[in-house]
Amino acid sequence: MIDRKPIVKYSSYTNSIVFPDRVSSGLLPDFAAAVKTWQSRKSEDLVIFDFGSVRKAFANGMLGIIAIVTELRRQGTTTVIKLPKQPDALRFFFTTSWAHLLDPTLRDRYRHNNKHFVQHFSSFEEIPPIINHFMEIIMGHIQMPGDVLAALEWSITEICDNVINHAESKTGGFLQVIAYPKNDLVAFTVADAGKGILQSLREGFPELNSDLDAITEAIKVGVTRNRNAGQGNGLAGTSRIAAMTGGSLDILTGSGRLLLQKDKQTPTTFIRTQEFAGTCISGQIIMSHDFSMVEALSFGPVPYKPYSIVDVKYQKQDEDALYIKMTEQIAGAGTRAAGRELRTKVINLLIAKQNYPIRIDWQDINVIASSFADEFLGKLFVELGKEKFEALVQNSNVAEVVEHIINKAITERSATG
Repeated sequence: MIDRKPIVKYSSYTNSIVFPDRVSSGLLPDFAAAVKTWQSRKSEDLVIFDFGSVRKAFANGMLGIIAIVTELRRQGTTTVIKLPKQPDALRFFFTTSWAHLLDPTLRDRYRHNNKHFVQHFSSFEEIPPIINHFMEIIMGHIQMPGDVLAALEWSITEICDNVINHAESKTGGFLQVIAYPKNDLVAFTVADAGKGILQSLREGFPELNSDLDAITEAIKVGVTRNRNAGQGNGLAGTSRIAAMTGGSLDILTGSGRLLLQKDKQTPTTFIRTQEFAGTCISGQIIMSHDFSMVEALSFGPVPYKPYSIVDVKYQKQDEDALYIKMTEQIAGAGTRAAGRELRTKVINLLIAKQNYPIRIDWQDINVIASSFADEFLGKLFVELGKEKFEALVQNSNVAEVVEHIINKAITERSATG
């Protein structure tokens, strides 16, 4: 049982919940306790959330806070947000969209970065396009083994689905996915302010007594509150994926927390005043080349077949080939950064579907920058090698000017390596 000096505090003098310089999942129990303290002492339906001292913040803490603040606002509480004073932290609050999710009046200052921003969802119909959007971004920022790509998509889909299916959160859920190419991993967080895993599972397992027991039960294969609501393999599969890639899964709900790593589980029970009114699940998936999606998700006698955005969006129907329409990939081809992202995406596609040619349709693209052509196709030519590039990369509907720029970029890049 954890009982220590809190790192998030409620100040009755300023009617503020004050955060320390670092925000991560470890402070969510203290945040929950601070909210309860405010609720027990409040003289009005107004509370200040003071992030002024924050210098570093992570999605695995912020999304849980955002979920609770959103729910309080739904209940009629007036929430006032004090943003970080430190310039880099303040900038990150805006590029992630944390700032405007905490305080909707800041929407006019909202300037998210596609690589980091949060998506809010409140229905099943919203989940597929949100997942597709995140997968497109991730594929452009980190090279991924095909099975890891499919595993990431499966995991975040299942956990988001659980929010709508089981949490009964009146404000829906929040998802953030971030690629860390230097660390060779992708991190994701899903948070809600719903009824929690214990209350949900008690429908099918009335004997459960604690949040930690409920988490432990939820990660078992086939455990669900109701067979009509799902097969009960979402958390089980996600925990196996995280562990088998060498990553981790952190599940926090109510007064319980379970950190799952390869060959290791770290359970924690918090004192009752620290009950987090919802669920926050954070995972890290490592870019492991030894990982097998079939092995991770074969729960019964029928082997699981990996299926991802590559199959749905990029594979040509009834043909062993991949297809990219350039007008759907770029808003102008004028930057080296855009070329780098597209090259990374193409490499991911070729990894996911080995030996499939990729057909790039340049229809309606009338000009591109030399830097874009070099970063995209010049470096791709060098990375794949002449023989493999010519066998797998097929350009079509290329304007004469664009073709000249592409050929020049490949010639110059191959000469310099």
